[in-house]
Amino acid sequence: MSTNGALKLAKSNKDSKARQSSLIANKHPIFQDLARFRGIIFDAKLKPNDITMSQGWVLVHLWREDGLRQSELASRMDIATVTTSKLIDKLEARGYVERITDVDDRRSNRVYASEKGIALVKTMTKIVYEVDDIANEGISEDELAITLNVLDKMRRNLKSHITKK
Repeated sequence: MSTNGALKLAKSNKDSKARQSSLIANKHPIFQDLARFRGIIFDAKLKPNDITMSQGWVLVHLWREDGLRQSELASRMDIATVTTSKLIDKLEARGYVERITDVDDRRSNRVYASEKGIALVKTMTKIVYEVDDIANEGISEDELAITLNVLDKMRRNLKSHITKK
């Protein structure tokens, strides 16, 4: 390869990195906006049930596996135990969950979704589809499949760099 060709290739690689950096910088607010707007719409649709999206996620985890210890729930949701406890307090006050002392370890509680909580998960599932339909307006199935594939790769890349303690 000539010196001139090598210089063009190096410049091309540098331009490619600059373009990629620019794209990365521009997508950051998009991710924040997507999460925020989705949360706003979801919370508005959940408002009649007097529950937030975060509280809803507690119910979803219990729907998947009922009777989790509070510490297990915190770990699965990747939030602090204190935060989980506050979410459970609010859900319990509204009759969506029940805390029962763990028979194997009296220092901890297991959390169970009530019938009212399970019914709400079904409502939440419908709301998720409604919000997804809003978000996906004007997007083809092919575009959506490519986007989800890329986002999943990004998630895996980021997750591989997180050190669990």
